Amino acid sequence: MEESQSKSIRVKLVEIFVMVSITVFVIVIFIYYNLNRTIREMDTVYNSNIQFNDLSANVSDIQNSLYQYLNTKSSDALEDYYRYSQDYQELLDVLNQEVSSDPAKLAEKNIYYLSQTYLEMTDEAVERKRGRDAAGVREAYQETEEIYGFIQANINSINTSTFVSNARSYSNLRVILSYTTGFSICVLFAVIAIAVGWIIIMTRSITKPLIELANAATEIAQGNIEVDFPIVETGDEVSVVAKACNKMIGSIRNYIEETKKNYERENELAANELRMKNDLKEAQLKYLQAQINPHFLFNSLNAGAQLAMMEGAEKACMFIQNMADFFRYNVRKMEKDVTLQEELQLVDNYIYILNVRFAGDIHYSRQINEKLLHISMPSMILQPIIENAVNHGIREMEGEGCIHLSVFGEEDEVCIEITDNGVGIEPEIAEKIMRGENAHSMSGRDSEGIGLDNVINRLRSYYGRQHVFEIKRRETGGTSVTLYIPKEGKEREDDENTDL
Repeated sequence: MEESQSKSIRVKLVEIFVMVSITVFVIVIFIYYNLNRTIREMDTVYNSNIQFNDLSANVSDIQNSLYQYLNTKSSDALEDYYRYSQDYQELLDVLNQEVSSDPAKLAEKNIYYLSQTYLEMTDEAVERKRGRDAAGVREAYQETEEIYGFIQANINSINTSTFVSNARSYSNLRVILSYTTGFSICVLFAVIAIAVGWIIIMTRSITKPLIELANAATEIAQGNIEVDFPIVETGDEVSVVAKACNKMIGSIRNYIEETKKNYERENELAANELRMKNDLKEAQLKYLQAQINPHFLFNSLNAGAQLAMMEGAEKACMFIQNMADFFRYNVRKMEKDVTLQEELQLVDNYIYILNVRFAGDIHYSRQINEKLLHISMPSMILQPIIENAVNHGIREMEGEGCIHLSVFGEEDEVCIEITDNGVGIEPEIAEKIMRGENAHSMSGRDSEGIGLDNVINRLRSYYGRQHVFEIKRRETGGTSVTLYIPKEGKEREDDENTDL
């Protein structure tokens, strides 16, 4: 990668700042140098006039102090004379002393040598004054007066010519200064404009990719994850961020796609699991329903045959009719839900058959809330309970057996209670039946609780809860079995009991 393509944003900004600063600094130095040079030339123009003015003023001071001393012989005047003479000599030392073709330089040389002669004559006048040579003082002073006049005339002449020349030079320098100032200002503004344009171009090259990234990020934040971050090969952090963001968006898309696939897979598995559970539940119901004890069929048919032989066709016909209804219900309703009313009709048929078998020794009574007869429930639920009460309660007692069935409402449940006056069930056996242990530990026709285990498992599987069955020994004797059937959203109804 080239050097220009590997600079960070910070380096680019520093370069812009340094280049602009150096350029402006160079332009300012250039302007400052030209302005100062022009000003120095203008100062030089007037320095020559000032120099000759200083010479004229200084030589006048020498002449005045000399005059005062010669007239008064004052020590102050003498001291002023020496001081002015020294200052004047210093001013003379800067004048041209060489031969030159320049009139101005030649005039300076003449002034220098006249001034040296003048100073010699003033010193001679002072010495004669000290020697009390009055005639010599007067003669020396007159010579100084004459030389003084020549010096002032030469100074005025050269000062005038120099002033005229300097005036022309000053005018030219003013024009040059104006042009220089204008040119410098134009150059400065041009450089500033170029620098500003360069800064705008550079900052736009930096900020434009950032703006595009921000726009893409806004669309992604609004839910459009199909947008890609624009890749601009700027060679700085912007392109690095764009590439990293594109990788991140790609990872997010892959993650979302995998999540969708997993979600669909989980839904499919859940649906399959639900179907399997339903199939298993149906198979369990069919399996449990298929466990109905078949021995009753054989005993009932034998009893019907005996009755037909001993008594007449009418009773045999009634018996066989009830048997037919019983088995017809068993065959037709095995795989269907039934109403409580249909289950109670089956119990009536079953009780009739039992009384034929046991010569009317079973007394059966009901107390039903007729408003609850329409509730739905599995088939062949009540008959195994009646059969269990007869086989394990009433058959083992002396005297008339009694079975009482009642249906009543209790909060959100329908309670079906079946009681008998048999020998009663032992509490330990009742607990085993409730836990489902008894059916797996005993076998045979007379085993305790085979039918009840069937009923309990079917009810729990059908309603999907454990609290559906209760069996216990009655304090007055016999056994009490209670079924708890959910009303399944039906409104709670007040108990209206009818004795049948």
